[in-house]
Amino acid sequence: MIPYADQSLPVRELVAQRHEAAVAAYGQPGTWLNSDTRCALLREVRQGPHCTLCARRSEALSPYAVDGKHDAVTHLPDNMVEVIHRIRTDSGRITQKWFDGVIASGLNREEYIEIVGLTATAIIIDSFSAALGVSAAPVPDPLPGEPSGEANPAVEEAGAWVPLMAVESAETGLGLPSVPNIARAMGLVPGAVAHFFSVMRSQYSLTDYDTSLARDQIELLASRMSSLNQCFY
Repeated sequence: MIPYADQSLPVRELVAQRHEAAVAAYGQPGTWLNSDTRCALLREVRQGPHCTLCARRSEALSPYAVDGKHDAVTHLPDNMVEVIHRIRTDSGRITQKWFDGVIASGLNREEYIEIVGLTATAIIIDSFSAALGVSAAPVPDPLPGEPSGEANPAVEEAGAWVPLMAVESAETGLGLPSVPNIARAMGLVPGAVAHFFSVMRSQYSLTDYDTSLARDQIELLASRMSSLNQCFY
């Protein structure tokens, strides 16, 4: 249970509901990761800002010049911890060479995409809680079951690091793609897309948004905040 009611600022019911459901989903088997791994991932996302290695890399001219071992708090293998901590603390300097090394270490592309989606979703939810001054939601207990292994055959090699969701090329009236590139980037794992966008859409609606701000004002604020936070996307 996320304690949004323990503070005075209003939180839209849809946001609270989507956050509750998304946190609970960490305790359920995913597409390529089991529930125990997904719960551990949530703990590692929260550990990232407290990791000594991550702090040293963040201060370095290049993160690749600093070797060491992450201050992990779970049983997750080193390559998973590396992905989680890097996305959490220094995503703006991730390179294809780093990605290729992660894949060569034993993670497949589907696992990588699910990890990225879960990490990004946790950052959204935990940042929202921190902004309200409330504690982060407790990590759920893992439920039994096996990952579904569901794959999306409708993908294409389009020059990205991973296959992208194959879609008709079209633009909206604002000149934006009809299917966001972030959705296409996770398209190899439909469950990762659904989980991330269940939270993202509740806070940053792509259509029919219930706010007095115009769409171009929303885009301006989002792009400015992304720049300040060194958002890789």
